[in-house]
Amino acid sequence: MRKFGITFWFYAKEHFKKKSLIILAIFVAATVGIMFAIDHFGGGSYADVAIVQESSSFVVADELFDYVPERNFHFVDSADEAREMLDDGDVSNVFIIQGDARPEMTIVTSHLEPDREVELFLTHVLTAQHLEAMTVQYDLPVDVVEEITTPITIHSEFADLDSLIAVELINMLLPMMIYMLIMLSGQGVANSVASEKTSRVMEVMLGKVHPTITMTSKILSSLLGILLPMVAILLGFVIANIAGIIELEVITSFINEFFSVDALILAVIVLFLGYFCFIFLFAAAGAIANSVESLTSTLTPLIYATMIPLFLPMFLDLDSMIMNILVYVPFVSPYVLVQRFLLGYSGIIEVGIVLVLMAIFGVLTLMISARLYMNGISHTSEKITIKDFKKMLQK
Repeated sequence: MRKFGITFWFYAKEHFKKKSLIILAIFVAATVGIMFAIDHFGGGSYADVAIVQESSSFVVADELFDYVPERNFHFVDSADEAREMLDDGDVSNVFIIQGDARPEMTIVTSHLEPDREVELFLTHVLTAQHLEAMTVQYDLPVDVVEEITTPITIHSEFADLDSLIAVELINMLLPMMIYMLIMLSGQGVANSVASEKTSRVMEVMLGKVHPTITMTSKILSSLLGILLPMVAILLGFVIANIAGIIELEVITSFINEFFSVDALILAVIVLFLGYFCFIFLFAAAGAIANSVESLTSTLTPLIYATMIPLFLPMFLDLDSMIMNILVYVPFVSPYVLVQRFLLGYSGIIEVGIVLVLMAIFGVLTLMISARLYMNGISHTSEKITIKDFKKMLQK
């Protein structure tokens, strides 16, 4: 354990010294902030808004909406019709006015945050109507009524899972995160192993530390380093919040809307299982490569195996027959399991079976990769043949 700790700390310090990692973290944080800025300032127009007046006691007159400029208001009879307009992209926000004893408002939006200008306008009008009704009913001064009256209740919702923003989030963002994690960390590990092999540093370490400990330390330190961009994403949220582009409560509401606690736990488990299913093979590929220059040809099969499943959720129906089969393939599972679970296509039994298969596959890749790593480090011939490859596995 002591050797593992020393080796891990050595690789971790070397990893965090890389300028490329710092640049990547800054780029990720800036990208998150820009994405929110685009959504806030021009990523989607707030021009078309649907208004549904379900309350019989509190009604906002149509002419009052003339005080809100640059908006096209659509007065709809039912909430279902308004939601259909939102799903079809005809409107960007739906405001449903409800309540008889006191006003309530439900806001449904396809953006990261609702149209605040319309929200403030309706809140002001409905609050004024409520205060007037309370003043008449209880025959009290306005200032007294203001003190005893609670603010109107506002419920915020996001568009259904069939809406564009949710489909993009589920089918594109999650697979892309897994792909970036595997590729950035995997290629970094492979390059590091190949570089050490070429410079004979590994031969010195083999006499002191077991190859499996070296490989595991390198992989875990790389994982620790790749978590820095994830911290940068949180930093991007904070920057956007400080700049007034978006409120952190909106992000919390967005996550709560589409991700239950069990889904978030599943996403974390799948992320790490998928990472380890691939990353061991990248380390082994770096060990059997003759040099850093020849590493590209060695990594090519792994790059295709990592990249092809990325496009499956984008082009195939997640509930199709072929996807019902591919979800059990360990190379594909990390890219589709969470999405299928969120959309209700995978039940708890299927999730359990897939996770067990991924864990078994991860152990197998660890055993195979450790043997290739241990025997490939000392292999210095110009070209590795299939016969050489078999010998590495059999030693």
